[in-house]
Amino acid sequence: MNNYPLGILFFLFGLDIIQIEQAPVVLTIIGVLIIIHGIGTWVAGYFPMDADPYTKTPSLECQIHSWAGMLMLLSLLIAPLLSTFSSYFSIEFRLFSTACLLASIYFTVTLKKAYEEKTNPGLHQRLSYGAQLIWLTGLSFNLITS
Repeated sequence: MNNYPLGILFFLFGLDIIQIEQAPVVLTIIGVLIIIHGIGTWVAGYFPMDADPYTKTPSLECQIHSWAGMLMLLSLLIAPLLSTFSSYFSIEFRLFSTACLLASIYFTVTLKKAYEEKTNPGLHQRLSYGAQLIWLTGLSFNLITS
C-alpha cells in the first residue's frame, strides 16, 4: 500500500528536477531516473512477491515484482554515479554521492550473500535502499541550496 504514495513522491520529485530552467543534461537525466524509480515503485507494489522467496518456479507476479525491483535499484545506482562525475555538483556533494553509491553497492553484495545463505536478506536490502534514499535526501537539500 505504501508503494503508491512513495511512487507519486518519486515521480513528482523527478518531474520537478527535469523542469529546472537551464539545468544541465545530467540533472535532467537524474530527474528521469527518479521518475523511473517511482514507476518501478508502483509496479513492485502492484505485483507481490511470492510468500517463499526461495521457490524454484516463481509466479509471474513475483517475476514482475523482481524486475521492477531491479529497475528501481539500477535507477538509483546510475543517478548518484552520474552526480559523482558531474562538475555541476560541488566536490562535497560528489563525495557524498560516491559514499552513498558505495554503501548501496556494498549492501547489495551482502544481500546476495545473505540470500544464498538464507540468513536475513531483507535487512541488507533495506540498508542498500536506505543508502539510496539518503542520497535522494542529500540531492534535494543540494538543489534547495543551489
